[in-house]
Amino acid sequence: MDSNRLDVLKELANIGVGNALTSLSTLLSGEKIDMDVPVATLVPLQDVPEMLAEEESAMAGIYIKASGDVDLTVLFVLSLESANNLITSLVPGSRGDFDEMGISVLMEVGNILTASYLNAISVMTDLILLPSPPEVAVDMAGAIVSTVLAQSSAIEDNIVLLKTSLYTKQTEINGSILIVPEIDSMEKILGILGLG
Repeated sequence: MDSNRLDVLKELANIGVGNALTSLSTLLSGEKIDMDVPVATLVPLQDVPEMLAEEESAMAGIYIKASGDVDLTVLFVLSLESANNLITSLVPGSRGDFDEMGISVLMEVGNILTASYLNAISVMTDLILLPSPPEVAVDMAGAIVSTVLAQSSAIEDNIVLLKTSLYTKQTEINGSILIVPEIDSMEKILGILGLG
């Protein structure tokens, strides 16, 4: 994928994550959230787990499958430390445990982030994207990625990896968003944007 295409994907990420920050700020009672500019890279499927972390590192993943005019899966992955920080930021008095409340918080944040990205794609392309309810997995990086890939059919050889960090006054949250398109979906999106 050439630099022009990656620039467009990065711009989609900026719009999507920017929208997500507004929603997250509302959840945090108006607390200001800053974000690093997302770094967009195209990664071969087999290299994804090690790009996220050590393959055997435990992580939290929230994923949504979108169908409609194109089919793709959006996966938000973060370290257990970042997931813990996120839970304690949103649930005052929480120890950041992955109990029912903690999982619910992760699902809501993952839903906001992934839905914001899907909405950015939809607005820029006029494509209809219908997201499924979010699912959460806490497991090794390799296992989470394998689970998501197993639920997608006819996947492209490469996926888009967006890395960013979010900051509040109290905490830092490092996360990655993976865009896992089914065959020809990314080409269709880029074609509509004049980069086909």
